[in-house]
Amino acid sequence: MTAPAPVASPGPAVRGERWFVRVDNILACLDGWLARSLPADSDPLSQAGRMANLALLFAVASGVLLLIWYSSSLHLAYTSLALLKGPTLGGWVRAVHRYSSDLVMLFLVVHAGRMFFARKFTGARWLPWVSGIGLVGVIWFIGWTGFWLVWDQPAQKIATTSMRFLDALPIFGEPLSRLFLADRLVPSLLFFVVFFLHMLLPLLIAVGLVVHLIRLNRVRLLPNRRLIVAFSTALALAAWLVPAPLDAKAAMAEKVPSLTVDAWYLTPLALALRFQAGGLWVALGGLALLGAGVPWLLGRRFTPKATDDGARSPAPFQTVVETSGCHACTQCVQDCPFDAVQMIPRTDGKRFSHQAWVDPSRCVGCAVCVGSCDSEAMHLPWYDAVAVEPGIQAAATAALGAGEPVRVALVAADALGGMDFFALAAWREHLPGYQVHPVPTASWVRPKFVERLLSAGVARVLIVRDARAEAAARDGNRWIADRLSGVRAPAFRPARAGNPTDGWRVVDFDPSDPGRIAVEAADFAKIETSSLRAWTPRRIAALAAVLALLMTAAVGPSHLRVTNPEPVEPELIFSFKAFGEPKVTPAPARDESNVPVHMRGAPAGKPVRSPVRVRLTVGDRVEERFFAAKGISHDGPAIDVWRQALPEGRITVTIDLFTGETTEPRRWTTDLEARPRHRYVVTYDPNEGFRLE
Repeated sequence: MTAPAPVASPGPAVRGERWFVRVDNILACLDGWLARSLPADSDPLSQAGRMANLALLFAVASGVLLLIWYSSSLHLAYTSLALLKGPTLGGWVRAVHRYSSDLVMLFLVVHAGRMFFARKFTGARWLPWVSGIGLVGVIWFIGWTGFWLVWDQPAQKIATTSMRFLDALPIFGEPLSRLFLADRLVPSLLFFVVFFLHMLLPLLIAVGLVVHLIRLNRVRLLPNRRLIVAFSTALALAAWLVPAPLDAKAAMAEKVPSLTVDAWYLTPLALALRFQAGGLWVALGGLALLGAGVPWLLGRRFTPKATDDGARSPAPFQTVVETSGCHACTQCVQDCPFDAVQMIPRTDGKRFSHQAWVDPSRCVGCAVCVGSCDSEAMHLPWYDAVAVEPGIQAAATAALGAGEPVRVALVAADALGGMDFFALAAWREHLPGYQVHPVPTASWVRPKFVERLLSAGVARVLIVRDARAEAAARDGNRWIADRLSGVRAPAFRPARAGNPTDGWRVVDFDPSDPGRIAVEAADFAKIETSSLRAWTPRRIAALAAVLALLMTAAVGPSHLRVTNPEPVEPELIFSFKAFGEPKVTPAPARDESNVPVHMRGAPAGKPVRSPVRVRLTVGDRVEERFFAAKGISHDGPAIDVWRQALPEGRITVTIDLFTGETTEPRRWTTDLEARPRHRYVVTYDPNEGFRLE
């Protein structure tokens, strides 16, 4: 008799799933290669989410300490940071703040990439994914404001780019970029607002993190103490050896030839130097919508039908509860990694006061609760243990008649992409001498089922689990060994299995070395478990190498020099605010012939202002432009900025501003010594007149 053949999982699936599996297998090979020298609990890449939290703590703590030296004043900000150059304590704190912020983004990219290729964005996982994208956006914006506060040449570009970015939206009465045309015009209040946002928004991260993790049980926010110490040491050394860069002070009148850009936060700045603000809005907005929409764009979502009582029925891949078998032990509630199982009042009149209930909006079908239920009340409909286990046991019993020892291997299909991609023939080659049977995850296996196999005469039961950090079953892969060892309920009972001395083993599949599992299966050797005490020079060297690689990846992109694409020729900028001549537009004529003379209304009209005409004369070149009045009714001032390239050398510039057709122009003229990479800003205000900044 043969066991049931592997069946396809009903979902949740994604479009292009085969490509996802291929990339995920490559990452799994990387995990396996690192695991040979570095335990998973000490590998920063296998727990990128926790490492991002750790780096964020360092960024917040160092930012608070930096306030000892930093002045939040527009005029003193750069000077306070310039004093921290060299091997000083303040300079070291600033470097820690800078590089820990970069590491936050680095770990977030790694974490998001692992989640993406592991297809952990479908079904009930949409909320962690969308909230994670939002957290990335908030953290990036905090970093953007932080670079603003340095007020050096990159900060100057950040400020002007941000204002130009906002000016592309038709929501402001006057161009915000006018505030950053000259050093005198930069508002100190706006600088303080940016500082306030930089200090306040980290509180929003805490709220977002709660939403991000609200559907998970037993969340570990930080790595173990050994990794914390190692990371802290590496970060401190990197900050001391490579001080944080500081460009020259911001000067609005100068066009800098190049500037230092931190690629982790200022990539949009490098793009904004070469593209229009409108296109950048479309690019960034489209990228944000694309990232947040991944669960719906790539996920093939199952829409469960409502039951007769209006409740939501479970999807085919989700766990269901056989109420009659539930004994209200609450073990499934404790074990569910996604907080999808709850205890509700009894509905079938049994003696137990409560019963288990699976929330369809949270269940991802990981089958951890199936292995945790000793009363066999939890079922995975598409791969029901109650239906599958007898077939596996019957196949083993039939083979016992041959007189040879029977060995059974229960292989977790999620080790290489899921049941849809399980290659039974290949696994039989990996495990010669074993009856190979796929199971959804290692945590699906009940200790009671192992007892039945051993008591029936099976010599060995081998359970192959997925050892990746981003395994579908999360803690369930660890708990299967704990259950069989008797340290976690439901515990394996040797007496019911015939008191075997060495009847079961749990091994990890290393995709980077698939032949290794054949050796381990042959002698039933157990992979050495990671332990903080089992620390060797080899592991220390491996951890140091990984941390050095991470520090290089964080520090290197923070010192990129970007060429300023602005033309080098001098530039004249005329910023003005002027009121055109008021006039009244006649209203449409009304027929009041039948209205008594004393009741007829006065002729109505719509007050407007005429456009402002500006004539710019540069040497022998004359150019005129008209600027319409602002406001819905065109009754406000004309506000705008005119940019004009200048020839190098001494040149006469004349500006004539006409506020009406009959009024005399307001004139300003001067001789300029136009130099390359310089801006010459002329402002006009009705109260102050013309002024060369």
